[in-house]
Amino acid sequence: MPDVLQELSCPDCGAPLKVLPGEAIVTCGYCGSDVNMAVGSKYFLRHSIIPPKIGPEALDGAIKSWMGRGFLKPGDLARKSKVMSSELQIIPLFIVHAVARTEYEGALTRTGQNVPKKGLLEKEYYWKVLGRRASDFPTREYTVPLAAKVAFTVAELAKGAKFLNSEMGEDEAVAKARQEMEENQRFLLGQELDTFSRLDTAVAVKDTEFLHVSAWFVTYQYRGKVYKLILDGATGEDIMAEIPQAESSGLLGGLFGG
Repeated sequence: MPDVLQELSCPDCGAPLKVLPGEAIVTCGYCGSDVNMAVGSKYFLRHSIIPPKIGPEALDGAIKSWMGRGFLKPGDLARKSKVMSSELQIIPLFIVHAVARTEYEGALTRTGQNVPKKGLLEKEYYWKVLGRRASDFPTREYTVPLAAKVAFTVAELAKGAKFLNSEMGEDEAVAKARQEMEENQRFLLGQELDTFSRLDTAVAVKDTEFLHVSAWFVTYQYRGKVYKLILDGATGEDIMAEIPQAESSGLLGGLFGG
């Protein structure tokens, strides 16, 4: 069933906005303004973009370059593979800058002794939250190339790229980041403690930024099997890659970076 479009007007320039169900922040394709769909007015959170530098004409070279790097790949991967599909997506992220402070009490028991421990774990985060509810994009593993970041303008969008609006607003993104930071604090402390009698975490949010990043979603075929590859649209580096088994070494393929 095709998606139903809702047509609205940009509050800044009056151009038509085509809104898909579930989208929370919609960017005008004419003037670049952001619209908060919850209230139907302009959205004022700072908006940046990592513009794509790898265009369609350079994509094949970027793929072949990746295939030629690293010892885990078959030696003939670049020569014997065939690109089946490719799509450049401009993906929404929220970057939540926060400091998490966890006061804890517990015990280390894995040594056979009950060693009580307590203290404070304080950690600064720049936590990434994907603005889409369903995507193959590996947010946690992605390293944002911040040196390439610029203020968002429509001029930075690549022709033919699939631009994705965010399906969540700032409040939801911050709430998700808080929860995940608390879970990460517990995970870190779990490396040092086996039991907890107290675990109190406070997350102080310093700043939130709305950011669009670019990525090429590629499928390629090698020796009759199809594999997935996601390349950073700004740097050409792999974000996620399925690597065929290197027959000469017997190494298993899987999800690895190049």
